[in-house]
Amino acid sequence: MIIFKGAWRVFFPVAGLFAALAIPVWLVLFQGADVAWPQDGLRWHRHEMLFGYLGAALAGFLFTAVPNWTGRAALAGGKLAMLVALWLIARASVFFLPDGSPPELVGALSFPVAVALLITREIVAGGNKRNFPMVVMVWLMAAAQVTFLLGHDALAQRLGFALALMMITLIGGRVTPTFSRNWLKAQGREAEVAAVGSFGMADKAAMALSALALLGWVVFDEALFVGVLAGLAAVAQLARLAQWKGWRVRREPLLAALHLGYAWVPVALLMLSLTLLGADVTQSQTLHAMGAGAVGGMTLIVMIRAILGHNNMPIKGTALDVVLLGMVHLGALLRIATDWLGAPTWAYHGSGTLWALGFLIFVIRYSKIAAKPRQS
Repeated sequence: MIIFKGAWRVFFPVAGLFAALAIPVWLVLFQGADVAWPQDGLRWHRHEMLFGYLGAALAGFLFTAVPNWTGRAALAGGKLAMLVALWLIARASVFFLPDGSPPELVGALSFPVAVALLITREIVAGGNKRNFPMVVMVWLMAAAQVTFLLGHDALAQRLGFALALMMITLIGGRVTPTFSRNWLKAQGREAEVAAVGSFGMADKAAMALSALALLGWVVFDEALFVGVLAGLAAVAQLARLAQWKGWRVRREPLLAALHLGYAWVPVALLMLSLTLLGADVTQSQTLHAMGAGAVGGMTLIVMIRAILGHNNMPIKGTALDVVLLGMVHLGALLRIATDWLGAPTWAYHGSGTLWALGFLIFVIRYSKIAAKPRQS
């Protein structure tokens, strides 16, 4: 089957479909549906959006990018199909089996451990030392899931979201300015190419401060000094984003969306700072800025660009792309605003519906492309 010829062909549509279905399921549970179910609905929602959705999106990205990093053959065929099966087993285990039971642990952890082992093998065998930090983060993400399943939900969430933001900082910080410069050059706007800052002190400061702030958050949770560090990291990340001059690529939606997705990183860090310093920002708002905003926005645009690029199609946005991307970002904004609106039911359901519909449109539009042979 053609969908098993590349990780992007199967994991990206699967991740999008899961996002589009998991949020409506949670909204039904949130509304108080009387269903016989061995899980706590809120705990399931927290686990599955962080480790289920992001797990699939991350696997699709890594097993597409690593062959380019190492020069080794891409995961495909039966091995890829088995990895997808492990992801499905993990989702079924968490959904159907009792919280904390040994069968749930085994089923849920089979996928992240398999991903970590395979990525480690490829990076080490390829001698790709530059990207070894990704190996460490993949194993730490698996450790975060173990921590969650063993009942330490808050610590696991902090570790999981901290890793997700650092991955965006590393990978998003690499591709966003590079793709922007390439596009400007292709447009014949040579004079503007140099204006998009290359890697320098602003990048190093943003990465270092973000790593310190997020590490402090994981270890010390609500300590005031972590709030200060997070605020400094937010300023540094905003300065980094500004040097990429996203307004120069605003006419290309699939480039502008990279900048917009990354913009959630300083927003999330600022909200974390305000939460820890006692401002009127709840922990839930901060986590949704990280999850629905940064993770949702950045993974979505990366998946779109990868599907088009790897199928040798023009990476050029359409009106439908603007709609689906806009729905996801607006859904995230509305979810954050919900707590300031007095948490009305319409805002909860409206935000979730917008976000899920954005991903559903993505699946309808891009799963067809992913299932087509590469264009010549």
